[in-house]
Amino acid sequence: MLREREKRVLVFGGAAAAFLLVLTFVLIPGVSRIKSQARVVAAAEADLAELRKARPEIERIQSETNAKAGIVRAAANVKDAPLLRITSALQEAGIPQSALNIKSGGIRNGERFREESFDVRIENLTYLEAVKTLQRLSAGSLPVAIRSASLKSRYDDPRYLDVTLRVGFLTPKS
Repeated sequence: MLREREKRVLVFGGAAAAFLLVLTFVLIPGVSRIKSQARVVAAAEADLAELRKARPEIERIQSETNAKAGIVRAAANVKDAPLLRITSALQEAGIPQSALNIKSGGIRNGERFREESFDVRIENLTYLEAVKTLQRLSAGSLPVAIRSASLKSRYDDPRYLDVTLRVGFLTPKS
């Protein structure tokens, strides 16, 4: 039989052990979880603020995409091959056939469009002709996207350039 004092010490020790167990397995992990959730909420609020700042830019890009989609849909009814259409557009820009070399780069299916890539190499252009050519291709009635442009000065005459373009001809995804 335990004495009254031993019983009190045993009850107090049990209560202290129970308190330590509750503190270790319930309270501390709960506080830690609350802190981590607060960090997640703060990060989400920061992401939302960035998204709200980017909204005008996103809307501008969507309107440009819709305009390009209209050009793609309108150009889809033309039966000429993409290679022929790009070649004729470049020749209309004043680039002679002898300075022009076009190679197919393959086909890629995107989310909204099918893109046929072409590597267009143009030799002996002035800087102004190169800019006008890029403008005509990107802002014209052709459904193209210029993926990359490489302009290199000619070794024999630095006033002229050799231009290599990666052009994507867009068609509606069917």
